[in-house]
Amino acid sequence: MATFHVQVPSALPAPEAWRRVLDLRRHDRLIPLTRITSGMVAADELGPGSCFVARTGLGPLGFDDRMVVDEITPPGDQEAGLARIRKEGRVVRGSIELRVTPLGAGSVVDWRQEIEVWGVPRALGWFTARAGRAAYGLALRRFLAHG
Repeated sequence: MATFHVQVPSALPAPEAWRRVLDLRRHDRLIPLTRITSGMVAADELGPGSCFVARTGLGPLGFDDRMVVDEITPPGDQEAGLARIRKEGRVVRGSIELRVTPLGAGSVVDWRQEIEVWGVPRALGWFTARAGRAAYGLALRRFLAHG
């Protein structure tokens, strides 16, 4: 299993950064080749046990990434928010820890992920981690930039 961490500072207040990152209705527009096929809801509709599925692919080639929210506490103006999400797909498994922390007038978004990709040998975990860090870093920056 590969592990990576992405930290993105934002001028947005923590509650707004949280809303933008976890609003599943926006993912189809901002993540290339991915669409939410089940559970497309706003951030404030997610709770423990919420399940959603993201389909990644091109045409008939692709895979479903099933995720379940284990824990979720939105941030306030002074306190950090935390979400723990479990990935249960056949191709991609692992876990996500999202923390959004107020910092001055803005915030910091921390995304930590353990990921295992079916068919990718453990010896290539470094590659999976690098690719994940790059892809999720880009996605987080897009979410924060587009209201």
